[in-house]
Amino acid sequence: MNSFSYLALVICFLGAHMSFAESKNPECSITNYSELVKCIEKTALPVQIADQNLKASRHLEDASRQWINPEIDAETVSKGSEKSETTATLFFNFRLGGKRSSGIKEALGEIAKSEAERDQIVQQTRLDLMLALYRLTQLKSETSIEQESVETFSKIVGQFEKRPALNPEQNVSLAVFKMALGDHSLRLASLKNQEEKLYQSLTAATGIRRDLIQKNLPLKKQSWPDLSKAKDDQILSPKERKALAELKIAEGLKEKADAGAWPDLKVGPTVRSTKDNGVSDSFVGFSLSMPLPVFTLNGGSRSFAEQKKLAAAMSLEHTKRLELSLRSELVSQYYQTVSALKNTISLKVIDEKHEQIEKQFFRGLVPSSLVIEAHRQLLDLEERRNLSELEALEALGQILIIDNKFQEVIL
Repeated sequence: MNSFSYLALVICFLGAHMSFAESKNPECSITNYSELVKCIEKTALPVQIADQNLKASRHLEDASRQWINPEIDAETVSKGSEKSETTATLFFNFRLGGKRSSGIKEALGEIAKSEAERDQIVQQTRLDLMLALYRLTQLKSETSIEQESVETFSKIVGQFEKRPALNPEQNVSLAVFKMALGDHSLRLASLKNQEEKLYQSLTAATGIRRDLIQKNLPLKKQSWPDLSKAKDDQILSPKERKALAELKIAEGLKEKADAGAWPDLKVGPTVRSTKDNGVSDSFVGFSLSMPLPVFTLNGGSRSFAEQKKLAAAMSLEHTKRLELSLRSELVSQYYQTVSALKNTISLKVIDEKHEQIEKQFFRGLVPSSLVIEAHRQLLDLEERRNLSELEALEALGQILIIDNKFQEVIL
């Protein structure tokens, strides 16, 4: 993924919750990069939605623990005014076979799933925001390099044009420098456009002023943390916790299907009052109502639920393997990228070499093609270094998400 793809991804992410954030003006005290990240993440709509879904899910347990309200069954019949009979029964519903406990288990699974989804969204949102802020720091550096290139080529073109006459070689050099000036001017405009879009998206999406963002951008990453080569099997990633919760839900549905083979029992007291030719009698008794499991024992639903339970168990195992494989791949990518970044020649050294080449050009010691190539290589190296930095940061963030340790980490 190149830097343009990162920018497009971030802009799409921020635009998804821009209208919501515009209505909320965050009251944050921002004095450094860490406080900026914490303030921005508070306004992220995906996090707000995940929090709301979690709040809704937590009511499922209360709903599953509710008892069924009693029923009253009453009837009255009469024959003329001399004969009548009235019967009233108060039924209490008892769910047999573990229907209530299976519903509670399913509800707890839904809550655990919402918690895992919320953690996954929060951590991924935080990572996207931090990558966006690092990209702004990088664009500042790339813009500075291109600005210097445009100024250098403008100076060279100006010096050529001030000469009263040019020989054929100088005419060619002037034409080449003009093309280089046009090329770098277009690159500079593109970088400024990227920077402006990213600032506008962040400002509109968070309500935080541009100057606060500019003053609190992260510095170039100089130190990189060491990571454990192996994943702790006792700590589950948000994706693994979500898959585990889906297994718990499937188990609850299987228990509910098994309980469906049992009929619900309705029992309660019955009162009957009769009147016959002016003589009234009252009777008190006991009533019972339940369906007879003659035609079905809920076999189809039980088989379906059993297969869904097996599928959920397989999905959990598959998720664990994928997370383990992905983490191993990310750790390898992280260390390779960090090693390459540490071994890359520093920008300060490149600038010094670059200045020497320009001085030698003005003395007539090096050709114009070398000056142009030096400027192009300087920007290409900085772009490549910045992309590698983003890749290393993303790998680091994804590893910490898999390790379920990214809730409070600031890259």
